[in-house]
Amino acid sequence: MSSEIFILLFLFLFFILLIGGIFLIAYVAAQSRKKKQKKLLETLPSDAEFHAFVRYNRGNQQDKIIKLKAFQGSGVIYVVGDLAVFKSTTGFEHTFDLRNSKVFWEGENLINGLLKWFSINDGQEKLFLNVETGMFIFHTGGNKPTTRSIHDQLLLKQASMK
Repeated sequence: MSSEIFILLFLFLFFILLIGGIFLIAYVAAQSRKKKQKKLLETLPSDAEFHAFVRYNRGNQQDKIIKLKAFQGSGVIYVVGDLAVFKSTTGFEHTFDLRNSKVFWEGENLINGLLKWFSINDGQEKLFLNVETGMFIFHTGGNKPTTRSIHDQLLLKQASMK
């Protein structure tokens, strides 16, 4: 009987350490993203109409089945005049002319879990974007924009240019 208790205790502790390790990695990654996002925020032009922190995938990465995480990285998208500018925390940057770009609601992509996505495509670059939620995939901040609201703001900006 004592060996069974020892095995159960060992399995329980192993499980707790495993779960704790996963949460620790997620927490450290979220803190790192926050620091990088703060630096990006400092580079935004003063005339940016709105900005939102997003996670992104470029091109065909969105539909790949085997990958470590549902997104390639995070960054900020903001609008200045007729342009939507995306800057990633890793240095990738692309400017979309909203007059000639297509903004499309992609919805949920089962390959990428429960995340809702929209895309923006100017013929040269296609980005899939969803709102940066922090440590978890669920949207928990009441004052943060949603993926849908970012998508809708880009569509409204496009409509105002016609």
